[in-house]
Amino acid sequence: MLGSLDYKFDLAKNGEEAIALYQRYLNIGRPYDAVILDLTIVGGMGGEDCFKQLVQLDPDIRAIVSSGYDNDDMARRYLEMGFCGYLTKPYRVADLGKILKGVLS
Repeated sequence: MLGSLDYKFDLAKNGEEAIALYQRYLNIGRPYDAVILDLTIVGGMGGEDCFKQLVQLDPDIRAIVSSGYDNDDMARRYLEMGFCGYLTKPYRVADLGKILKGVLS
């Protein structure tokens, strides 16, 4: 989906890998414009724990949470935590494009 929207991106299997990628680009002065974090990762660090560590690396991080739960209270909780957007799975390319445009502008 990101490619069809003309975004460049990297994929991480889990939070640990996402943190390593983010740190690498931060070290060269080119932090990611935004990250999309899935809350639940089987066998690895999920989005919430990853976000907490990424905020310590970069307090200005723009993160979007992705979840299969369509719940206003849950979305509000994550937005209050500091996430910039909430995507409910499954989502369409248009949904992803809209939230990225909002987060990046």
